Amino acid sequence: MAKEGISVGEAIVAGKEVLMNMINELIEEFRPTMTLEDLQRVYTKTVDEVIFKEEDKSNSRYVGGEFNLDYVGEKSYTVGYRLFFQNEQKKIFELEAKSRELSISKLSEKVREQLKDEKNIKFEIPEPSQSARERHDRQSFSRVQ
Repeated sequence: MAKEGISVGEAIVAGKEVLMNMINELIEEFRPTMTLEDLQRVYTKTVDEVIFKEEDKSNSRYVGGEFNLDYVGEKSYTVGYRLFFQNEQKKIFELEAKSRELSISKLSEKVREQLKDEKNIKFEIPEPSQSARERHDRQSFSRVQ
């Protein structure tokens, strides 16, 4: 579901681009032994930036979300997120994105087995930390200068 003022197609394209950047960072940093902790640590920074950008753009507040790994088959999986925001009128809206199929061989054996058994692994996406917010505010301020 996209908020008013942005088309669903634009939201999907923007979301996929963010996810692909996140995935490429993961692949480069953790070939091929990514644990669930590694995945969570790496996606946090990227998802925080998506949250900050949406809050700034729509004058809304992040209220929760989830990050998903979905088993596609013996050789692939997908990742995605769902983020929920509350606007000034107290209405909740959602941003979501899902990646293309990714090679499961990049994951650790333990994560591959867990994903194969469970078919879906979800992480709660907490509110960005105060230090992440301060860093974002400094970067935004320096861009305005």
